[in-house]
Amino acid sequence: MIVLRNDSDLQLLLKKWQHILKLDAWRIKARICRISEMNDANAQGENTWVLAVRQSDIHILDASDFPADSLFEQDMEKTLVHELLHLHFAPFEPEDTDGLEFCAMEQTVELLANLLVQMERRENCSIDVGKIAEAICSPFKQAALNPSLVSDLDIHKGIDV
Repeated sequence: MIVLRNDSDLQLLLKKWQHILKLDAWRIKARICRISEMNDANAQGENTWVLAVRQSDIHILDASDFPADSLFEQDMEKTLVHELLHLHFAPFEPEDTDGLEFCAMEQTVELLANLLVQMERRENCSIDVGKIAEAICSPFKQAALNPSLVSDLDIHKGIDV
């Protein structure tokens, strides 16, 4: 578990993960925020982006506001990676935050964030996390750059399970 105490530590992690996730072309600001500054009182992180100009503003919940009764470990690095991964999914972000598509996207982003952070933290790991991140995110980048690649898909009809 990573708990950051200041924005300087957050900026170091941001630089590291922005590069690993191939988001170097983005202008990203990140800061640690108190719960009163967050739009969603239940969120560990928030990301507001402008896709057309590749700008993002990320808020990570201050450790002093972590819920004492949480069943799950709070990890600020994982939260940062989660929010950064949203930038790859941004062109496909469903507008309906209550729908199945949004839930599936959130679960996928959370799974990938956990996987990438766990792999990065493994000692003596010969796996290049950057290459894995690129392989995961590349299809989304290609589809965003060339919408005809997904023209046969109607992403607004739901997901077959």
